Amino acid sequence: MSQIPVSQKKIDGGKIKGAQPCANTVEIRVIGTASNSKQQSITVHGFFSGASPVSQALADTLWTSISTAWNSNLAPQMVPAATIQAVHIRDMTLPTNPVFIGTGTALAGTGAPPAVAPENAVVLTENVTMRGRGLKGRMYLGGWANTADAGNGVISASASAAATGFGTALFNAISGAGLTPCVAQVPRQQYQGLTGTVHAARTQGHPPVSNYTLRNNEWDTQRRRGLNG
Repeated sequence: MSQIPVSQKKIDGGKIKGAQPCANTVEIRVIGTASNSKQQSITVHGFFSGASPVSQALADTLWTSISTAWNSNLAPQMVPAATIQAVHIRDMTLPTNPVFIGTGTALAGTGAPPAVAPENAVVLTENVTMRGRGLKGRMYLGGWANTADAGNGVISASASAAATGFGTALFNAISGAGLTPCVAQVPRQQYQGLTGTVHAARTQGHPPVSNYTLRNNEWDTQRRRGLNG
């Protein structure tokens, strides 16, 4: 009899090794740079029914709408080193499916330097009505000008409005491309948690996201964006 995997502090017992599928789900990665010119990205997902819509045409459509959303909302609050450069999409139905890249002219922030610390970010939350492991997503937005800092660990009202506007525009861009914003749930194996509870295996799924929202006006930290990271 095979032994049930057991979670440890740094090991997720439910995670299945290797790339896993998520049927009828599109991975959408928005690629750019942070204020220290290091690459940064955010990842969201969209559900589709029927034949896969993933193609170069969809990548180009999403690049146009998402880059417009970034330029209209975030660029005035970002320093010139912060950019949006491409949108990568992939049909997650099979781990071997190709990536399509939508690109155009890279767009840079138009806010005045200096920037806040490179690891400082504003976080948007992907809200899902269901509950459970893997049913909440977070997007870290970095590259902010110092004018976005209101002091005492709080972002300014204008930065808050910019992040909120981008979240709404991003959600609409995905919906407008014929996709339903969702969270990608890859399958998980049965495992024993840290408290000893045995959790049943979970099949793949794509629960819908109701919105992308700014839940608070506090700065969050991305340790991988540090000056020496």
